Amino acid sequence: MGTGDRRTASATPGGGAGRADDDRSGLLQQLATELNRALIRAEKRRGHGMDRAELARRLNVSVSSLYAYLNGTTLPGGDVFDALLGALGVTGAEAGRLGTLRDAAETARRVRPTVTRAPRQRPAGRPVPRQLPPPTAGFVGRRAELTRLQGLLGAGPAPATGPGVIITVEGTAGVGKTTLAVHWAHQIRDRFPDGQLHVGLRGFGAEEPMDPSEALHGFLQGLGVAPAAVPADLLAASALLRTLLADRRVLLLLDNARSAEQVRPLLPGGPGSVAIVTSRNRLDGLVVREGARRITLDVLPRYDAHALLAQRIGAERVARETRATVELVDLCARLPLALSVAAARVTVGPDDSYAHLVAELREARARLDVLGLQDADVDLRTVFDQSYDLLPPPAARLFRLLGCHPGPDFDGPACAALLGTPGTPRALLDTLTTAHLVQQHAPGRYLLHDLLRIYARERAEAGPEGERRAATERLLRHCLRAARHADRRLAPWRPESGAPDPAASPAIEDNREAMAWFEHELTSLQALIALAAASDGLEPYAWQLADALAVYLRRSGRRHQRATVHRLAREAADRAKDRRAWATATRCLGDALSRLHRFEEALDLLRTVLRTSRTLQDCEGMRAARLSLVRVHSARGDHARALPHARLALAMAERTGDPLALADGLTSVAQQEEQLGRHAAALEHGGQALKLYIRLWHLDGQAAILLCLGRAEHGLGRHATAVAHYEASLDLDRALGDRYREAHALDHLADAEAALGRQDRTRRLREEAVAVFEELHHPDARLVRVKLGPADGSPTSGDVPRASGRSQASDQHSP
Repeated sequence: MGTGDRRTASATPGGGAGRADDDRSGLLQQLATELNRALIRAEKRRGHGMDRAELARRLNVSVSSLYAYLNGTTLPGGDVFDALLGALGVTGAEAGRLGTLRDAAETARRVRPTVTRAPRQRPAGRPVPRQLPPPTAGFVGRRAELTRLQGLLGAGPAPATGPGVIITVEGTAGVGKTTLAVHWAHQIRDRFPDGQLHVGLRGFGAEEPMDPSEALHGFLQGLGVAPAAVPADLLAASALLRTLLADRRVLLLLDNARSAEQVRPLLPGGPGSVAIVTSRNRLDGLVVREGARRITLDVLPRYDAHALLAQRIGAERVARETRATVELVDLCARLPLALSVAAARVTVGPDDSYAHLVAELREARARLDVLGLQDADVDLRTVFDQSYDLLPPPAARLFRLLGCHPGPDFDGPACAALLGTPGTPRALLDTLTTAHLVQQHAPGRYLLHDLLRIYARERAEAGPEGERRAATERLLRHCLRAARHADRRLAPWRPESGAPDPAASPAIEDNREAMAWFEHELTSLQALIALAAASDGLEPYAWQLADALAVYLRRSGRRHQRATVHRLAREAADRAKDRRAWATATRCLGDALSRLHRFEEALDLLRTVLRTSRTLQDCEGMRAARLSLVRVHSARGDHARALPHARLALAMAERTGDPLALADGLTSVAQQEEQLGRHAAALEHGGQALKLYIRLWHLDGQAAILLCLGRAEHGLGRHATAVAHYEASLDLDRALGDRYREAHALDHLADAEAALGRQDRTRRLREEAVAVFEELHHPDARLVRVKLGPADGSPTSGDVPRASGRSQASDQHSP
């Protein structure tokens, strides 16, 4: 029988659909019989009949609907069914059995014949992100919510037309929004062959909510966009995300959102993608404007709460202690996280711990009276207290000191820094993970749930006097040493900012490993900078950490984070009334704002820095400010205004004789001269800079000035010499991992080869340049493609207007 025959057979009377209807009718009648028996038993216990109208009022349904449930003609919804069981006094195993029966009827109602479709082929070469966090082990319950989620998504692959599906999962803290969303995302991930994207938006907790630009940066990188090619403008980055998702089927999980405004730039626009958003707030804006479908989570139904305890503690033990289980469910208000913590305490205790825990909770009713309210933060504090009290003193100390760590996760060396002890405290971490107070989410890396982090911070505040302050300063000192160590791997030619401490440094051997370390630790480092900036006496750590981050932020193209970090450093220096540090941080902020094309704001800041440095008689500060002004004017294309600042910076460097300052000044002058067409002068100054950079082993500087020298030689018609300079710059760019400058070097090298009549090599170089630019999603790809010309290999002119050159090379090595 062919596919068409099978589809016809399943729709005919007596086929699959008919059997599904019969199954549903039988299940409904069986459920109605059981409900009527429960009603009779309830009346016997009370010694009188139950008024049906009063019962319907308690369920908030009509009397006719109640009779429909009892007659087996209508299936009650999940919330109504749970309320009906409660009104009839149905608990324990019986409630679980009836819940399973109702779910079977619901499933039978939703059975529909489906048509098998061929899997969609994913275009070759596209990155396929797999960012979903691992699902919670032993997930139980939420059958009604999972059924509704499946109904909202529909059967089969996502539609080819119409808007994308947006689903919000909302509810109070600790109710299991993320657990449900991640569980369901793993169930449906195969329906999204182009991948899954995930971000934690930090909407609630001690940290500031994540800026949508930061989330977009991560998404675009996951889809193959290089960091330096991510648009600085929020609207542009959002549009790029929608463009990349337009013809793809991708699942997006946006976790812990604060508001619709935070989420809106991250939503797909095409029909094939689905976004799941979790939040403690009702996201009415997404429902009204974007047509999001809402799932609101309540506490667990009674039978699911029993199932959760049975899974965590053991079904036999729960069945053996039925009365204690029923009471524990009530005392924990059927809140999933509270139930999980209670179960963890039972599993690590002696045989009588189950009854003992219930007795403790019963005696603590004055502390648990908020469990029936909406504020889950207060609810969970009591449960966390009792888990904390079971810890050995050393583990308890580590747990409360983790409240001093502002980042989303931490490693063993950070724990050692908090404790002030050598080596990773593995035994203590094992104790905390066993008690479910700390989770190891990756090898060697741990995290606290946001509510547990708040609880740990409260414990730290209530700890011994001075303990929290000392631990915070030890952590800041450790992270500053580690960041400086990594920064030295990125730019070994930078002046030392402090004595290195190899024992406290991460194992980082080269440029690539240093970039990876900063990538992993960036969020924690940013949080530490914010913490130091707001703490009396700890402000210097803010601007010192910002300095250690400067090269990484610049190379990785994280323009928004760069501005945020230096703004915090500036605020810290202002609080500490350190004018030199303030001037340096303000200058770095000006550089960062210029990369966001906020030129006027950057110029105002840099002019202020120049005046402040002059007042302080800080010649080095004045020289650095001049170089920053060169970069801003040059970025605006105003090279005539940039050149005088470059010459003044060079004159200052000549007075001091510092070789790095001299090289930077010469480079700055040469770049502006070359842009103004003064090629001979550019060669003179650039040649001097190159000698200095070679002597200093300054690879960034060498790559930048070689590109400038190549352009000058090309402008003078000495194309063979230009080729040599471009090739040398290209080798350095590749060693440093600077893809943007690599693309420009390839393009300029092609110009020189074209002028020499080497058309085959010219075409190969241009094709390679286009490939790199397109990999970066950079608009200069179009300009190079124009120069590439037709595919027949006909000659192209080296005089075609070139792609915008990198005229701010000094910015590559002078933060």
